[in-house]
Amino acid sequence: MIVVLADDFSGAAELAGIAADCGLKAEVHTRFDPDSTADVIAVDTDTRWRTEAEAIAILKTVTREIHAARPSWIYKKTDSVLRGHVRAEIEAVLDVTGHADCLLIPANPSKARIIQLGQYFIQGVPLHETIFAQDPDHPRHSSEVRLLLGGSTRLRTCDATVAKDLDVSLADSTLAAGAADFFTAQLKHHLPCLRAFPQPPSTHPERLLLLCGSLAAWEIGRAAQMESLGFTVKTLDDAIPPTIWLETHKLMLAIGGPKRPDAASLMHQLIDKAQPLLQPNVGLCIAMEGGATAMALIRRMGWTHLAVIPEGHVGVGTLQPPGGPMLRVKPGSYAWPEGCISTI
Repeated sequence: MIVVLADDFSGAAELAGIAADCGLKAEVHTRFDPDSTADVIAVDTDTRWRTEAEAIAILKTVTREIHAARPSWIYKKTDSVLRGHVRAEIEAVLDVTGHADCLLIPANPSKARIIQLGQYFIQGVPLHETIFAQDPDHPRHSSEVRLLLGGSTRLRTCDATVAKDLDVSLADSTLAAGAADFFTAQLKHHLPCLRAFPQPPSTHPERLLLLCGSLAAWEIGRAAQMESLGFTVKTLDDAIPPTIWLETHKLMLAIGGPKRPDAASLMHQLIDKAQPLLQPNVGLCIAMEGGATAMALIRRMGWTHLAVIPEGHVGVGTLQPPGGPMLRVKPGSYAWPEGCISTI
């Protein structure tokens, strides 16, 4: 068993999806189940938007449960631009597992997110000059990785500009942490020891509901992009008739912009508005941008274990709760892969 610890749901879904696409049996848990038979379990600790003290306490509790199940290895998933309590959460895991140190590589060279000479760049632009400088919860006011992390004698980072920089063999005493590209590289080291499962044929949903609670996605023009793909776009300010599925098979429902106060309340309003659209759920796929959006819906529905469906969409986790609709989840700061959001 491999266990991924992620601080939000979209990160957990992303890495579980990578494992499933490698032919492994993968699941996403919002509550760790040691009796699972999955090869890879990605656990969403839901700690990115909590206080640092709360995050540390949760990580130690969850890691103790995982450590007692004796997984073959643990990967600490972090946000690629280091939002959240990255250093504190990694140190909490180290305290429980007894690892001597951690190698953290948050870069994703496949998405032009690189670290060069200790500085973080996105598409060649320093991090503090990108949209992440205006992140409402974790603004990135520096591009220097060491400053973003704070001091730690047990946490190492390195430059990563191309994929081969991620091909690192680690000692058993070193915890691996970082973004999706580093997880993929580490997973390949372990694949010979893992059994692979045949992938089921891809299925196309009859209806597609896109829930967008991501400010970053809205501000980079997601509404116009979805309209060009045939979506009907609605926000919290719009009325949605009960006959909407007779009028369209592709619907985007978003908080909208500009940003308004009380984000948690807005997220609940988004789920309130979406919930009547989920019945009947035959042939429905719910696509969600942002871990907070996904978690709000999943909590409302009471889903704790979700099987991963391998579909080959890089950066997107496709999930299925017991008896529920298909879910596609991705971080709000990335674009939807070609074909993932347009095909029904």
